[in-house]
Parts: sequence; structure tokens; C-alpha cells
Amino acid sequence: MVHRDFRSARITALLAAAVAMLAWSAPGFPAPAGEEDVPATSIVPAGGGSAPAPVYSPYSAGTPSAPAGASLLYVPPPTAKPASHHASSKSKNSVREPEIEPAQARLKVLQSAPVYSKPAKSSKHIEMLSPDRFVIVTGSTHYYLQVKLKSGQTGYIDPSAVELVKPADKVFVLTHDAGVLEKPNRWGKKLAEVHQGRNVHVIGLSLNYMKIRMKSGLEGFIPTTALE
Repeated sequence: MVHRDFRSARITALLAAAVAMLAWSAPGFPAPAGEEDVPATSIVPAGGGSAPAPVYSPYSAGTPSAPAGASLLYVPPPTAKPASHHASSKSKNSVREPEIEPAQARLKVLQSAPVYSKPAKSSKHIEMLSPDRFVIVTGSTHYYLQVKLKSGQTGYIDPSAVELVKPADKVFVLTHDAGVLEKPNRWGKKLAEVHQGRNVHVIGLSLNYMKIRMKSGLEGFIPTTALE
């Protein structure tokens, strides 16, 4: 009799353990139907109606989670303003300080011409030259002659306003090689070249240059240093 009661108690204990294990493995709160399809950032109405369109959050799956209290509305990042380019303080019409090739000559004025404050026609006129007077040339720029006026001012004139080349007719032997230039300054286009030891026919003098005529008939200017 005692053995039968012990066996009944053992079976009852085994059944109780099996029921406890089944209860432990079952989910406690089953999810409502359709809830697993709702995006994490959506709000589902309590009445089970259709879900509204998802609200985009700036915190994507690849970024850290939004801090507590952060808004779920998408706020676009501020766009950087392009750097403004400041206009140059110098005027486009301003004239840079000219390069001067020194010279010294007293030339006759052939026609009325203005004397410019800068080597540009857009600059101010500081004096008007009249024909048959003489002007002191102190240098040459790319396109203008630099002159010293009686008032002490320095100005610039068009080379065509003066007798730039004084006629000559001599033959010299070159002591140095030299380039034959289109005009009597260092910015003149190179037309040819003459070599040391050759005879050159000089047909004019102009500032620090001599105008020569070559056997081919080509005329141009060589520096006087080629004869020293």
C-alpha cells in the first residue's frame, strides 16, 4: 500500500514538471495580428486602422540612435553657402608701373600731340606738344616714349609725334652679334640677326639704336653696343 502511494506521488511530480516546462517555453504576450509589418517609426492607431505614411528620421540604421526627446520629422542639413569672391581692390582700368628702357635724346616734335601722365591713351593729358619744338626723351616703354617736360613733370608721348630716327649713311664693322629688331627698343620683334666681323650699313640713329639696311633689303634696328 505504501509502495503504491509513493508511485502515484512520483507520477504526479513528473506531470507537474512537464507542465511547468511547457509554460516557460510559450510566449507570454502574443503580438497582435499585422503589427510585425509596421515600421518602427510609424504610429499605429488604437482602433487597428491603416497605418499612416512612415515619417523619415535623420537617424538611419547606419547612424547612432536618436537621443531621448528628439523629433522624428526629417530636417535637412543646412547647405553651405558658396564662398563669395571679393572684387579686386584694383580697378581693371588701372595702369601698372611701366618698364622703362633708359635713353637720352633731344627730338623734334613733328605734329601736335598730347603728353599723357601714364603710357596709355586713357590716362590724363598733362600738356599738349606743338610742332617744331623739341622735347627731351629719357626712356622708352613698349609703345610710348618717356619725356621730361620743362615743368619738371614726367610724361609719355606717341613715338609717331617726334622725329624718332635721324638719317645717317655709314658703314660699320660689328664687334658683337646682334638681333635686328622691328623698332628701336627691346620689345621690338626680332626680324633677323647679324654677326660679329660683318659690315653693316647704318642708315639712321634712334635713341640707343642704329637703323641698318641689310643686303637683302631688310631694314631694322640693332643696339649701339653691337659696335663698341
